[in-house]
Amino acid sequence: MKNIITKLNLRNTILVFILLINISFSCSSCSKSDTSESKEVEKEEEEETLSLTKTIPIGANSWVMNNLTQDQNIISESGIQNWSSLDDVIRTYVKTGAGELNVGLKMKSSDGSSKIKVTVGNTSKEITSSSTTYKTEEIGTFTVPAGYNYVEIKGLEKSGDYIVDISDILFGGVAIASGVTFNPTSNFYFGRRGPSVHMGYDEPSGKDVQWFYNEVTVPEGDDKIGSFFMANGHAQGYFGIQVNSATERRVLFSIWSAFSTDDPNQIPEDYKVTNLGNGTGVTVQDFGNEGSGIQCFKDVDWKAGVTYKFLLKGEPSTIPESTDYTAYFFDPEIGDWQLIAGLRRPKTNTHLKRLHSFLENFNPSTGYLSRRVNYGNQWVYTTDNAWAEMTSGTFTADATASNGDRLDYEGGTNGNTFFLKNCGFFNANVQPNTAFSRTASGASPNIDFNSLETPKLPDPPTPVTLLDRSSWSVIDYSTQEDKGGEGDTGRAADVLDDNLDTYWHSCWSGCTATSPHHITIDMGAQTEVLGIRFAQRQSLSRTVKNIEIQVSTDNSSWSSLGNFELQNIKEVQDVNFTSAQTFRYLKFISTSSHDGTENAAMAEIKAYIIE
Repeated sequence: MKNIITKLNLRNTILVFILLINISFSCSSCSKSDTSESKEVEKEEEEETLSLTKTIPIGANSWVMNNLTQDQNIISESGIQNWSSLDDVIRTYVKTGAGELNVGLKMKSSDGSSKIKVTVGNTSKEITSSSTTYKTEEIGTFTVPAGYNYVEIKGLEKSGDYIVDISDILFGGVAIASGVTFNPTSNFYFGRRGPSVHMGYDEPSGKDVQWFYNEVTVPEGDDKIGSFFMANGHAQGYFGIQVNSATERRVLFSIWSAFSTDDPNQIPEDYKVTNLGNGTGVTVQDFGNEGSGIQCFKDVDWKAGVTYKFLLKGEPSTIPESTDYTAYFFDPEIGDWQLIAGLRRPKTNTHLKRLHSFLENFNPSTGYLSRRVNYGNQWVYTTDNAWAEMTSGTFTADATASNGDRLDYEGGTNGNTFFLKNCGFFNANVQPNTAFSRTASGASPNIDFNSLETPKLPDPPTPVTLLDRSSWSVIDYSTQEDKGGEGDTGRAADVLDDNLDTYWHSCWSGCTATSPHHITIDMGAQTEVLGIRFAQRQSLSRTVKNIEIQVSTDNSSWSSLGNFELQNIKEVQDVNFTSAQTFRYLKFISTSSHDGTENAAMAEIKAYIIE
């Protein structure tokens, strides 16, 4: 019996031991399982936190696509602000390596919750922002190729007036491991314009250059707004063609003053560049901000794909210590050389030196658009009466390029032409100070210098007697700006107030102006008139180009005295009638403006006789 009890106790002891072991193993398994699940949660949390190691100012690197007005309204050094339109597409450009690119945005929703879509390549992600203070929002990870890439941002929903404000864009990941190229805020203006590029030509050694000839062709599609295709540059100025707006193109010729200032009003009289005479339709005026001097321009509807010719003369003046420069432009549609202007630069005694061409964009809102120009058949005519062809040159670029803020620039040769290209965030690149040679044409320009128009200032106007306007009044007009869009001016009656700083302006605030425009003036009594004197708006904005003058004795039956063209100048302009006319009512009709828009403006309208 004792043996049986002993065996039972031993068996029970073994069972208890086995049970304890099982419990121990079971608890150990539970502990391991809990720990594993905890680690998986931690891993998921780590994956949700993007590595964002580089912060880039978004304003200096972003553009509103295909909307210049919106770009100017919402892009600034502070970033993207006051963004309200869900139609806007904003792109931010940076140059990266290849691989995964982490993207974040530092932003806030100023007056409610907003949803935006962020696209890189073919991948889009949506995010909702409701923070009223700037907060870094993680967008996600994208795969990008090496080179310039863009992050596209579009508003999807907004609950308030604005979508979001964005101050910075943040990057991380393999794609920026070797660095990222971007434009800093310190170069906001010029960096958004894009890098300027130049081709300096090798001039004949030991010769004085009197004439510089060049040909310019802008390929179709490269005539972007803001482009200056400068053809004949030299040590004291430049001469080329521009795209000023969607409706306006110019030939521009400028000479810098020898006095160093950005304000033309600071130039002493004996340093001022003077006009020796300009061609028909050419505006001559001061310029500043990037140096200062005199610029001359003519509105010309030049076209991409057409070759235009430029001819510039530079020689010491008959006035001691002065140099005279004369510019001519050849439009194949006209078939003859047109005088742009002759300008005299004091404190200078030289022939043409440092001959070059350049390509620049002067509109920051179009700095994301690529443009290119071809320069061909460069020749100089020297003081020993011989032509010499220039077939070699050196490519250079501005500080935006040399500082590495933007790398979308290129230059070189293409057969018998030099070319320059910039903007657009393309990846091809040419090292500045690279020398190039083009194929020689061997055919010098066929130009008869003696047949070119010589600059001559117009004869002073015949002394006239201006009529008293105290009884004059505006009794009718097509439109006027009377909603404050021009401040305290803009009314039709402002053409009679004897103040050049006020002006009539066609309506534009809350309305759409459509030409022709007219103003009808009652002179108060039948009056004999020999001509009408006009003064354009002094800022030369919305200036009138083509006009018709009608007159009446009863404000019912009207007679036309003809169609006339006004220049885009600040000085007063007289329209003489073929013979004296007697009338009481004068109707001024504007049929077109110099800027090609439907708007128009005029500062003063007067009448005169000759006694």
